[in-house]
Amino acid sequence: MTASETERPAVARTVPVRRRTVALGVTTVVALAVGARFVSAILVNAPAAPATLPREPIAGATTGLAALAALWLGASGDDPVAGVGLLFVGVFGLLAAAVGLATPAAVAVATGTGVVAVGFRRRLTVWTGAATALLVAAVAVGLAAGFGWPGLRPLGSTLALLGIAATPLYAGAGPRAVGIGAGAFAVVVAVGLANPFVAGATTLVGSGVVGTSLVVVGLAVAGAVTAASVALRERRFALLVGVALLAFAGVPATLSRAVPFALGIATLLSLEVER
Repeated sequence: MTASETERPAVARTVPVRRRTVALGVTTVVALAVGARFVSAILVNAPAAPATLPREPIAGATTGLAALAALWLGASGDDPVAGVGLLFVGVFGLLAAAVGLATPAAVAVATGTGVVAVGFRRRLTVWTGAATALLVAAVAVGLAAGFGWPGLRPLGSTLALLGIAATPLYAGAGPRAVGIGAGAFAVVVAVGLANPFVAGATTLVGSGVVGTSLVVVGLAVAGAVTAASVALRERRFALLVGVALLAFAGVPATLSRAVPFALGIATLLSLEVER
């Protein structure tokens, strides 16, 4: 056996690790950008902060960044079916950000997200499969509501929030994390009941939530907090990034929200479920 032959297994083991590291770095950058967009939207609309920001350029930039990340994940992944789905999301996300190709891009992003889930279906359990189905349905219904069927907007909001609430199923959360999430739920409901106008305006502006109940909003926050607490404690950074993308993107009723939301789904399936 030659020296080159003995080195091949080591190289084969190194490549996936390098790919995962780069993928995690790319998706982290997008999550930070989407999180900054979320925070800026809330701050700009606060009564004490009347400053304005160029919303459309910011939305276009974050959409383009998420689309580029989807393209990279699709091109570098080892599942050809999921790769095709990610290429759909990436190419049409870029077209939407660059030239405003709205309705065809919405159809392509919704279809691509579903194809990504199909590509990873064998790696899903019953529970993670159910969570994935909720998230994919949220993209499809949300974009349908945003591009022709506005009456579906409350359903799209509810599906997206319930999908985020289900993210602890990817984490395998224990009692400690569930307790932290329950505390977050109680805080959200208490604050929402005390300040219903502020809570409604915040969820609308920050996350695009329309026509769903405070309890569902609380469940989404609880789910995100629960999954994030597991991710931080166990150093599962792909889980943290995926949940952050979903939570900060908000209801995927517009392409600027749907593309990073789809990237969040892909991050969970390709970097967390595959882990």
